Amino acid sequence: MSSLAAKNPFAGGAAYNASKFGMNGMSEAMMLDHRYDGIRVTEIMPGSVDTNFSPRSSGKPSAWKIQPEDVADAVHAVLSMPDRTLISRVEIRPSRPGKD
Repeated sequence: MSSLAAKNPFAGGAAYNASKFGMNGMSEAMMLDHRYDGIRVTEIMPGSVDTNFSPRSSGKPSAWKIQPEDVADAVHAVLSMPDRTLISRVEIRPSRPGKD
């Protein structure tokens, strides 16, 4: 599980941004190393998800944010693909981002 923060840095998030950038590089290399071994590696990169993970979270629900179950649905879709198909990256963004 990565994050769009790997591609879209934000102030105060240098360590988080760098860790997700590194995770994507490692995931891409693992995909190339193991795709012929029957192992599929996918980067799931959600944007703003309505959780209390971030210290910047207000703690109040944000209707515009991605819901955790939306991310779970994306993971399920990737895992449901036939063996002949490899989804290497999934980017998930809010349809209409808010400003909170």
